[in-house]
Amino acid sequence: MFSFRDFKGYGKNLPKFKWPGNKSLALSFVFNYEEGAEHSAVIDGSVEQIGEFSPVDIKVRDMGMESVYEYAQRVGIWRILDLLREKHVMATFYASALALEANPEATKQIMQDGHEICDHGYGWRELFNMTPDEERKEIMDSINKIERLTGKKPTGFYAREPSENTLNILSEFHNFLYDSDSYADDIPYFHRETGMLIIPYTPDANDFHFQNPINRFSTGREFYEYLKDTFDILYSESKQSSKMMSAAFHIRVSGRPGRFSALKQFIDYAISKDNVWITTRENIARFWLKEFK
Repeated sequence: MFSFRDFKGYGKNLPKFKWPGNKSLALSFVFNYEEGAEHSAVIDGSVEQIGEFSPVDIKVRDMGMESVYEYAQRVGIWRILDLLREKHVMATFYASALALEANPEATKQIMQDGHEICDHGYGWRELFNMTPDEERKEIMDSINKIERLTGKKPTGFYAREPSENTLNILSEFHNFLYDSDSYADDIPYFHRETGMLIIPYTPDANDFHFQNPINRFSTGREFYEYLKDTFDILYSESKQSSKMMSAAFHIRVSGRPGRFSALKQFIDYAISKDNVWITTRENIARFWLKEFK
């Protein structure tokens, strides 16, 4: 059945509220932690297409691409965790279960530092290609593995490639407070059909655009300027009506030194501003559910 599409949203009737501490802008740092869960010809029969360069053109192991993803686990994750700890920034990690399993030491550090693990699927298997029963099992498997590795069931979900059934299936599980498979708003909202809380994500303030075949950003400075421009507009608008910003990073992308500078600069810029609540998506969800459910 064709699901309802909501083109109206809040419209002119934006909710009047303040974030905790009387803050006007909520800022969510999201780190996509996927390395070890990507496509592989020897695991799922698919050659990973997204990376620093074009993939191999036959179904074999792509050794160069594999090493790009390995850099994230060997180096990038530690560079990013060290920075977050130094700056006292709490973040949400969109973590695939297989990526967490690939590096138990990093998984332990993420939890010790107080960051949130959001369920980013078991591996890179597109939910829109699955039957409802297959998708339900895939989500259950990711919940179980994440709980085993972290000691906690995830409260958020981001599929990467959802199906039209995803929200209905998520509603069957009692651990999920929110889903982030939407780019439709600047603040949270409730999905009309399922009642699921949606914490919208960002397709543009996202270092994904450094990757082949997109290549929209070429330098860390370009990405920093885009993040700063996004922040400045939302920060200005939040003086009239509170807003939320998502800033999106991938371990294998912004964990590289030349791009890491953009992350570091943006954190420094954001923490220099008043009335900004830098927090996890779980905290945003809990606030919204308390105030608006």
